[in-house]
Amino acid sequence: MAFIQERTIEQAWRMTLWACARYGYSYRVEKGSYEGQLRKQLNHLVVLIEEPYTRPLAVSLPENLGIPAPTSEEKIQTYFYEYLATDTKEEKEDYTYGQYISLQLPRVIELLNRSRGNTNQACMTIGDQNSINLDDPPCLRVVDLKVVDGKLQMSLFFRSWDIFVGFPENIGGLQLLKEYILMHLDFPVEDGPIIAYSSGAHIYEQYFPIVNMLNAHKC
Repeated sequence: MAFIQERTIEQAWRMTLWACARYGYSYRVEKGSYEGQLRKQLNHLVVLIEEPYTRPLAVSLPENLGIPAPTSEEKIQTYFYEYLATDTKEEKEDYTYGQYISLQLPRVIELLNRSRGNTNQACMTIGDQNSINLDDPPCLRVVDLKVVDGKLQMSLFFRSWDIFVGFPENIGGLQLLKEYILMHLDFPVEDGPIIAYSSGAHIYEQYFPIVNMLNAHKC
């Protein structure tokens, strides 16, 4: 099990990559994304990001690596709008998270406002009883909102989580979702942390060399 606590998204991403490279176990994917590739995976991960609202949301890579960062501010904005906040879906897509989230979002905001944040019911689920039959079922399954000590806290559960590419864009987009919810709350509340859980946080074989370069100074 790995527990990561950092201030920003980028700091948490880098430490999670290091933890997976250092403590993860390796296996070959028989069913799922990138079948046949090796995957290094943490059997359980908890990431606490204290100030996920710190800008920039997008992570960066050292210029000397000559490799583009896995996401950008523009990509995160697009991800938030097209994949989290609205129910639009491309023909080739089986689903988007927004198909589930957008239907529950008004109720979550209503629950938080009606209770002045004193509720455990503002929780959105992603997927249904048919999702298990998809070739690639949703990775993100739970988005939970709670007000703790006057701050809006977001908790997430990922059944499977690509740390190198998925983590930065997922967390950046979900932070924008949290900020959208905050804009619609009519009682005093501050932005708060994101806590993400995963029982399948991993790095794909194709990213091993990049992760090793990023963590060379820690060896």
